Amino acid sequence: MKERILRLNLYFGLLIFIFSGIFLIFHLPFMKTWFFIFAWWSFILIVDSLNFRKTKTSLLSQSFKDFLFKAFISVFVWLLFELFNLRLRNWTYHSLPLNFVERWLGFFMAFASVIPAMQEISLFFERILSRKFLRFQIKVPPAFHKWSMFLGVISIFLALSWPRIFLPLVWLCFIFFLEPLNYRLKNRTFLEDLERGEWRRLSSWLMTGLITGFLWEIWNFWAGAHWQYSLPYLNFWKVFEMPVLGYLGFLPFALEVFALSELLDAGYRKLEKRMLLKSLIFVLLLLFYAGCFYLIDTFSVVD
Repeated sequence: MKERILRLNLYFGLLIFIFSGIFLIFHLPFMKTWFFIFAWWSFILIVDSLNFRKTKTSLLSQSFKDFLFKAFISVFVWLLFELFNLRLRNWTYHSLPLNFVERWLGFFMAFASVIPAMQEISLFFERILSRKFLRFQIKVPPAFHKWSMFLGVISIFLALSWPRIFLPLVWLCFIFFLEPLNYRLKNRTFLEDLERGEWRRLSSWLMTGLITGFLWEIWNFWAGAHWQYSLPYLNFWKVFEMPVLGYLGFLPFALEVFALSELLDAGYRKLEKRMLLKSLIFVLLLLFYAGCFYLIDTFSVVD
């Protein structure tokens, strides 16, 4: 039964996506507001089904509970960048629902799609690439780990202190800091992959960054509820709403999402049987989400 549902998700996703597009073309007010969310979640169903059909494995096939965790913690990951944006002022939101309950639900559903979508896409590309793809090793000296973590901290400081100059460091700081940390904690890292001569995961996540970046921008461009960019010294030659050079930022962003999700996944596994502590963290995260949504409303929502 489960296998049949996973296969049928391809058709469910396609139907939802097609009808969402049709309703958007006919300017249905509800769909103008919610198109971005319908597009992403139908896309996740499609790619998950394709992954399952090809390899018998996908996020939904492995564990629905873990899938919900990835969606829930995805909100936390994206809100880290929203907090950066309060200082950087790189994007603003427009034409969102006036009712804050509906607006906050939209925030949650949109942000919750980030990690599931990117992991599904990376899994799709990783299965396509040959196991012999770029088989050569890179030995990383131990000193590199300490300097990389230090560079991550400095990057955060520079980006927050002089945002107009050091804006790109926001999309690099978590790589510098978390890759060595994950390596020490024995979580999955690109550093470990490269030491083993395995380049497929890194390559698939870089391709994932480009694909998700393009889809974010094209679906945002056609949606009624959308965001707009204002980037210092890069705000030219726009493709949809994003300046063309801004698409390069999606490459390291994908690596940051991987590093953050690996760290959070490892923490979740360690709390597997500590239900009281997990419940407390869940409540604290909900409060954190509400606080961040309020800040987005106050500083990032324009009209």
